[in-house]
Amino acid sequence: MITYRHDDWDASPLHPSTVVAPYLMGTGVVTGEASGTRLLSPPHSHADAMLAWCYRGTVSVHLQDAVWRLAPGQGVWIPAHIRHTTHHERDATGCYTYLPDSSLIAPIEAVTRVLVPRAVQEMLLHLGINDMDTNLRVRIQSVLIEMLQQSVPEATGDWAEVPIPADERVAPLVRAVLADPGDPATAQDLFLAHGLHERTVLRLFQNDVGMSFGRWRTGIRMTFAARLIVDGVPIGAAAHRSGYATTSAFSASFKERFGLTPRQYVARVRADDAHQPYWR
Repeated sequence: MITYRHDDWDASPLHPSTVVAPYLMGTGVVTGEASGTRLLSPPHSHADAMLAWCYRGTVSVHLQDAVWRLAPGQGVWIPAHIRHTTHHERDATGCYTYLPDSSLIAPIEAVTRVLVPRAVQEMLLHLGINDMDTNLRVRIQSVLIEMLQQSVPEATGDWAEVPIPADERVAPLVRAVLADPGDPATAQDLFLAHGLHERTVLRLFQNDVGMSFGRWRTGIRMTFAARLIVDGVPIGAAAHRSGYATTSAFSASFKERFGLTPRQYVARVRADDAHQPYWR
């Protein structure tokens, strides 16, 4: 997976607003076929606040110091002028809703998670492809903004923000783990492969992300595994692909991370309205 250096982030362009009055928002849709395995674009920012949300598959939102991995129905608010880029896994669909400050009920001042209910997802997409009376469109947009800016339910507390160390000495190591969370290589083998001393790595991770490399790597693996099992991958196969030799060891780590067994986690996610397709 591509990552960018500090100079690239510092040179990020600012994209002007694309929302024209009297409208309150605009939504763009990007499919996995349009991005493949690369990041969608170099780092950039917007004059408007942006809600990045996942409609299908897995979408990753990259900030300079963190990565948010989003499952269907999950989103993050990105304040105006915050640099970011995104990555879509194969067959994923990511959506990007832009809202000027004047449209918001309350200002978006920090990167925060938001649940995007299924009904809101469908209406945002509906507005993007259908013509309608301007007054009606604006009224619908106003209601959607109110729904999106409601408090986040407790049930959404388990989706993943992955902190990224700022020190470029460990950037190749970070890229390697993000690209292949299930690599069975030991931490020492990875350090050696990247010409790093264990004490240096541990110090940098503790300073930059507040945790050991081992705990950080486990978090990456658990985030990856959670997406696999929600997509229907058998638990044993998800354990193996996440770097675990046994299902029992994987289940223990998973429960420690999420507070639920893998089966309980899947049941909880699938019961969430934001993840449910409508029957038609």
